[in-house]
Amino acid sequence: MNIHTILVRSETSGNIGAAARAVANMGGGRLILIDPRCEINSKARQLAAGAQDQLRTMTVYASWAEFYASEGDGLRIALTRRGGGNRKVLPLKEQLSAVDPQSFKNLYLIFGPESDGLDSSDLAHVNFACHLPVYGEFGSLNLAQAVLLALYVVRDQFPPTELPAQVTDENAPAVQPLYFPDELIKEWLTAMGFDVNARRASAFLTLRRLFLQNLPTQHEIQVLEAVLQQNIRKLKSLGFGTKELTDHGRDIPV
Repeated sequence: MNIHTILVRSETSGNIGAAARAVANMGGGRLILIDPRCEINSKARQLAAGAQDQLRTMTVYASWAEFYASEGDGLRIALTRRGGGNRKVLPLKEQLSAVDPQSFKNLYLIFGPESDGLDSSDLAHVNFACHLPVYGEFGSLNLAQAVLLALYVVRDQFPPTELPAQVTDENAPAVQPLYFPDELIKEWLTAMGFDVNARRASAFLTLRRLFLQNLPTQHEIQVLEAVLQQNIRKLKSLGFGTKELTDHGRDIPV
């Protein structure tokens, strides 16, 4: 299983550098930034110490959409300390114990920005949300500390067979883009009368989380896509919805 460490909307260059060092310490594979809010400057390089290769070879995406256009097929676990409400958050070790490492080629550990962490729209792009073990009264970890601890838990659950080599452009593990019919789901919900742009109670985000938490295979996603296409056609033939039907995906028999 290849491990990828993702920092979303990171705000402090020093934390990125320190996280890069943690990745190198624990054999955390590739470092990926999504929509970073700071530059990789001398402070980042200083706190990375001997892990300069992690900064040099890291991948930067402008958005989740750009990330998924290039990769994302695998198990995606978000780290968050906030539970309750619509957030089902399990201990990371407990979640990993239910994972068959042979079922996934890639594991993505996802960390949010320093000020407020991952929001609901971020969690709609992951399979599971987990928290890290904290035994003191203060539950908020520094970003680099969280990366180090999460990678330790993963390595403790899935020990490497040999010491990991530093990731370079030449030996970076192959990743596959993840296809998910977002636009088709939105079109179906719109035909059903839902407001897909609603922020507080988004049916789209709820459905996306529900699907991803069940770890669908690409074949199951294709079947879902075909069912939605058929259902949209039926709804529109009955006069529901206002848009002309567009097949966003492939015509696939169920």
